[in-house]
Amino acid sequence: MAEITAAKVKELRDRTGAGMMDCKDALKAVDGDLDEAIVFLRKKMGNKLENREGRTTAEGVIATYFSGSVAVIVELNSETDFVARSDDFKALAQEIAQQIAVNGGDSTEAVLAQDSLVTPGTTLRSRLEDVFTRLREKIVFNRFARIDAGTEGAVAGYVHIPANNKIGVIVELTAESAEIAASDAVQKVGKEVAMQIAAARPRYLNREEVPAEIIATERDIAITQGKNEGRPEAALEKIAEGRLRKYYEEVVLLDQAYLREPKKTVGQVVKETASGLTIKSYIRYEVGEQSKPVEAAE
Repeated sequence: MAEITAAKVKELRDRTGAGMMDCKDALKAVDGDLDEAIVFLRKKMGNKLENREGRTTAEGVIATYFSGSVAVIVELNSETDFVARSDDFKALAQEIAQQIAVNGGDSTEAVLAQDSLVTPGTTLRSRLEDVFTRLREKIVFNRFARIDAGTEGAVAGYVHIPANNKIGVIVELTAESAEIAASDAVQKVGKEVAMQIAAARPRYLNREEVPAEIIATERDIAITQGKNEGRPEAALEKIAEGRLRKYYEEVVLLDQAYLREPKKTVGQVVKETASGLTIKSYIRYEVGEQSKPVEAAE
């Protein structure tokens, strides 16, 4: 049997909010597997279990830059929030995003080696070191993503300024023509969808993106919870379907209630905005956490 260390119990508690003894018992029940322990606790505690996944620790800002059909999102990290709030630091993050929009880049190292657009004759790394000299704090260019939507695509985005630029989103949409893609209606819905993603944290773009093993796990959890609640055996499958639908409404962007029009889903609003309009992908960054671009299933 795997050793149940205090550090592992603490990690499970940090991720779920469950009590220390509950975490210890869960780890013992699944031979120390953290992911299985979370499932064990969800089955046991249901809605009483707090979701702490994705909490952030690092300081810094998210910056975005848009040029035509190109969108860039960047995470720049600092040691303290005091530095992250400074104009110099935010300007550097914006400069890096603009650099990537114009020149691209395969990695953060490749971008830093480029000649600076703002200060020709020096590299972007030199610009970063200049800011370090003024702020006297370690600065890390952590990650970036660049989208080129092409002639029949549109890009939009949002940075949550009230949270000191710690959350940012870029969205790629496709339309039936360049004219539709460039329309005010598409730009408006793109911006609103980006705001929705920032606030509602969807994990997937559509239902097809949800892995089969996750669907199976959610169904198993729902059936187990139904049994624990004393529901009739004949009703368990219907209960599972209802709770799975609720799960989709929480984690799938197109199934989420549209924040500005809650009686409609995001998918319905996008479809009604323009003929043939779809969301192709989105990228959500939050300072301190790692994420991957979410794209529609082929």
